Amino acid sequence: PRKGWLTYTRPGARGEASACGLVMAKDKAPAKIAKAAVEPRHDPGWERAVESGVWDRPADALPDADDWPTWGALRERILVNATEICITHTPSLVDAFPEEVVTLSPPGLTKMEFRGSKKLTKFVCSPTTSCVSLQRLDLSRCASLRFVLLQSDSLLVVNLSKCVSLEKALVQVKNLTSVTLDGCVGVKTLMIWSDTLAELDLSACENLQKLELRCPALEQDGIKMPESTSKVDTPKTEVEFLPVARLVLENMNARAEMNRKRTTG
Repeated sequence: PRKGWLTYTRPGARGEASACGLVMAKDKAPAKIAKAAVEPRHDPGWERAVESGVWDRPADALPDADDWPTWGALRERILVNATEICITHTPSLVDAFPEEVVTLSPPGLTKMEFRGSKKLTKFVCSPTTSCVSLQRLDLSRCASLRFVLLQSDSLLVVNLSKCVSLEKALVQVKNLTSVTLDGCVGVKTLMIWSDTLAELDLSACENLQKLELRCPALEQDGIKMPESTSKVDTPKTEVEFLPVARLVLENMNARAEMNRKRTTG
């Protein structure tokens, strides 16, 4: 009975191979193919990244423990030795990868850039003991980014420009010199604590509802307001951006009152 190479399997011998061919019961799925017993070939870029301290490829190009057991340690070695991590305009980057980097907190990491990562929805670098050498952070053009929390004593420059979905940014960065918010039209809550910030552009933040500025070096004339949409001859005190201007004024008055109490107390 060559036809179809099917044979009869006696009861109790199900799944055994016969002399005429292999018998497979219809109700039994094929066995899974076992993983290779030999470690897959390493990507040459992994060792170069360890040596240079720069990772500038998509996150899914990193070694993964799911592919080989020891690759988890290799992945950690690459990230911990990084001085720069620059992954830009990569559709596969999601919230989990920045969280992984912050958890590892590479001691020599000075620059982190995730510009144009459209699936990134939040970014948290906290507490201040995280990423202690980080100086530059670029999250610009992350279209889905809604929440940012930064606590750092080392950060100098933060770029959040063109983050159109950003609603809340809490920036407690002692030595911050620049924070870019142009194009952040949806931001509603903004809190900045910095001893050094002297200029702040709020011209795009037309929907701002809550503002807290603890920036002793920042004066009112160093803050750029949203442009007026009212008539040209409208007095400055009646311009359409009064909600934002009022928030700024409240912060300036609160700081002045605090300083007054310190000098008289």
